[in-house]
Parts: sequence; C-alpha cells; structure tokens
Amino acid sequence: MNTLFEIGPNRKDEWLTPPYIVKSLGEFDLDPCSPINRPWTTAKNHYTELDNGLTKSWFGRVWCNPPYSDLERWLKKCSYHQNCIALTFARVDTRLFQHNVFVNAYSLFFFKGRLQFYHVDGTKPKVNAGAPSVLISFNEENAEAIDIAKLNGTHIPLFSNVFVVGTTPTWISIVKIAVRRNGNEDLKALYEMVERIAPDKVQKNQHWKAKVRQQIQRIRKSNEEICLN
Repeated sequence: MNTLFEIGPNRKDEWLTPPYIVKSLGEFDLDPCSPINRPWTTAKNHYTELDNGLTKSWFGRVWCNPPYSDLERWLKKCSYHQNCIALTFARVDTRLFQHNVFVNAYSLFFFKGRLQFYHVDGTKPKVNAGAPSVLISFNEENAEAIDIAKLNGTHIPLFSNVFVVGTTPTWISIVKIAVRRNGNEDLKALYEMVERIAPDKVQKNQHWKAKVRQQIQRIRKSNEEICLN
C-alpha cells in the first residue's frame, strides 16, 4: 500500500492508494505493503514494514502497492505469487517494465489522468502523483476483476495463445506463457503447449525441447531467488 511520490517536498516512500480503487477490485486476502497505522483496511490480513512482506509467505488474493524504492523485488514476488494485482507508476520505457512486467503480467490497466494518493493519516494532498499509474494483474481472475471494476482508463491484455504478427517472441516468454496456460511444469504437457503457442519457432529449432527445459531452469532459479530475498 506504499508508493513513492516524486514531486518536490512530497517525496516519501509511504502513500495510500485511493480507497475507491481497492474497494472496486473486490476482496483481497492480503496486503503485504500496509502502513503500521492505517486509516482503512485494504485486505483481510496486512503485513507492515515490521513484518517485511518480501520475506513472508503470501497467500490468497493479494493487493500490492509496493514501495517504489524497492519496486523490482516486489513486482517479482507478485509475478511469482500470480494471484495478485499491483499498482505502480506506468514507466513502460524502463528496464523493469521491458524485462519484468511485460513478460510476467497478465494485463495492464492504465488510469486516465493522474491519481491522488493519500497521506498515511488518511488525508488527501492538494497535488497529484506527478506521473501516470497502472494496475498490473498477474492472472486471469484478477484481470477479470479489473474489467468488472469499471475504473476510468484503458485495460490491455498481455497474455494470449498467439503472438502479434511480425514479433519474435523469446524462448523465456514462450515458456512462461506455457507454464501459465498449463498450470504446472509437466514436461510433456509443456511441450504440447509450446508447439501450439509458437509453431514457427519450434520448426526452426530441432533442439527446441532442450530450449524449453533450459528456460524452465531459469524460471525455477528466479523463483528461488525471490523466495530467498
């Protein structure tokens, strides 16, 4: 539930999401980034900085408005947990978005205009966030929740069983999509899914199954690093 403003004297690492946003998205089981003293609840359970939500186990449906000072690790944990919606600035040109968010997210919702986050005491500042904001869903259930919420903005799906014509998907993105669609890492099922997702890429590489196994190891290693951190 923490965010980082970048507007002059308002720069700090703890701001609250406008409550109507969280309420419109339905009930959450956990907010791992909650302030210690909060004017309203965002989930059934809350972790604060005293708990260090990065080191805790996440469960159920998660709402995550992370500290922007350590954004990459939080978003990696969101992608690992999957049953999650995160809120952050829409800096789509950054390495974080290009190599993490676009690869791991299920959909993106770009708010129209700039949000006004709240002070920790529940009061609203006179200025807005100073940058555009985006909701990131990490599975189909939460993408549907964003659709139902009818917030003011544009919702863009990222994951499908096909790639845009003219693009060259990477093996890691193909395997991540296959794992999501299949729901597990069973090799036989993953091979079949990869063949359906990217038949052209499979036909051009006689060692494509080895590529799939290699990417699975990369994904497992990344997930282990997230858990350790």
